[in-house]
Amino acid sequence: MDLNRLLLWMAGVSCSLNLLYSLRSADESQREWRRILVGLLATLAIGLLAVPQWAGYIVGLGWFVLVLLPALLQHLVNRLLVNRRYAAAMALAKAAARLHLFDAWDDPPEIVRALRWYHEGRTAEAAALINHLGRTDSPIGRLAVLMRAQQTGEWEPFLAWLNSLHSKAAQRDEDVLLGRLQALGELGRRQEMLHAYQQFLNANKDAGDASVGVISLRVAALSGLPRTVGLLTDAMASSLPKDAEQYWRLTARQVAGVSGTAAGFRKLQGFASPYLATMITRRIEHPLSPLAAGELDAAALRTRDQLSASVAHETRYALIGRSSRQRPFATWSIAVVLIGVFIREIPGGSTDPMNQFWLGALMIPTSLTPGQGWRILTAGLLHSGPLHLAMNLLGLLYLGSKLEHAWGPARMTACYFIATVTSMGLAPYLVSVPQHQAYVILVGASGGVMGLLGAIIGHLAGGWWRGRNRRVARQLGLLLLLVSLETVFDLSTPNVSFACHLLGLTTGLMFAVATGLLSRRSPVEA
Repeated sequence: MDLNRLLLWMAGVSCSLNLLYSLRSADESQREWRRILVGLLATLAIGLLAVPQWAGYIVGLGWFVLVLLPALLQHLVNRLLVNRRYAAAMALAKAAARLHLFDAWDDPPEIVRALRWYHEGRTAEAAALINHLGRTDSPIGRLAVLMRAQQTGEWEPFLAWLNSLHSKAAQRDEDVLLGRLQALGELGRRQEMLHAYQQFLNANKDAGDASVGVISLRVAALSGLPRTVGLLTDAMASSLPKDAEQYWRLTARQVAGVSGTAAGFRKLQGFASPYLATMITRRIEHPLSPLAAGELDAAALRTRDQLSASVAHETRYALIGRSSRQRPFATWSIAVVLIGVFIREIPGGSTDPMNQFWLGALMIPTSLTPGQGWRILTAGLLHSGPLHLAMNLLGLLYLGSKLEHAWGPARMTACYFIATVTSMGLAPYLVSVPQHQAYVILVGASGGVMGLLGAIIGHLAGGWWRGRNRRVARQLGLLLLLVSLETVFDLSTPNVSFACHLLGLTTGLMFAVATGLLSRRSPVEA
């Protein structure tokens, strides 16, 4: 596998898809981001014409620094914030801000600093910083005003402030929408909140899963849907602190009229952050009124029911983007085995054909190795070089962990090994030996990895068939696009077995159907 070619594909596809997505957005803050992407694509085109043997490395470096690295840093910042490691989060946020010159998020370290001061009990200093940031009409300023309202509970003035915003950027700001929905819910205007939420869904069909998840969590809690909130907090486990998770679960129980929520809030005060403690105190001293019979009109009730049903459906089927506190030990175990076998390859040369043969590679034609059917399994454990191993490990760790959380370790492992054995076992019937060669050697875990991809596609297809859910359909379309790009890459790249990939993908898809998982319906809110 050629690293230069691989980087060309990764950078080109990533920049092209991001550019198409940004062009669909009317947000003016995307303008600089588009220039970066167009610049990288232009560099790729010039590099292919001038220095094709180096083009991938050149554009790959720019793609890593300007696209991939900032995204990774922002992800790490979010994880650090969840774990309340504010000093490290602030350092990484500063680095991400320097790289994200094209982003509308002007100064995220200031928000992190305010959260850190709240956590340390420096409430006056944090409030002063929030007030200072809230004076600017920017994404950071609007977020700061929302944080101030959450701390003070002054939701009426906050709504009045929201109504005074007329700029297009402010109207499209997801924090503004989130604040409006929360304000309506906190003030007991739940019917208005549900109507506004439905308008958001109708007008933002392409909104990201993360933003929809956060908004849906607040609406579900303030609508009195405890079970839905539980499903959402489970799905957002890695991006939601435990005290915040309990806070919204208890809020939903309070609105639903479940007894004992005051005691739950008092218990939560014992380990909650100072930022959240203020909000918990308000829940105890000024509890939200339970949702009354007849409070919601037919449209609001329909929205509430649809929210409950869609979250239950997505919890069952929408695997991409979901997090979990459960560790995917089976996936990790397979990865450890692959790494261990690769270490065993190194002394004799991981790209040496004879070394691969003696370690169990699959030979085509199989008549060269009569009676050695075990090679269809051992070949799936070997890899031709570190880049080959790295790409398969990335696919295994991502896809395997998603499927393991949905299916459990036994079904995921069975799917992986059946796809591996099937793809290697049937490959000799589809792979032809070139005239100038006496044989072909096949190694790699890609058949099993593609089996996991096929299984997730089958899982999503079943979910789409059951419920025509927007999020499930979007994830299914994304994976089908990925398969199309993978097919083009396989057919245009030497030494890559399209037949093994296709066999693995098909096996995984059939496994998803054959195991009967698609026949189960998701639970809905009682």
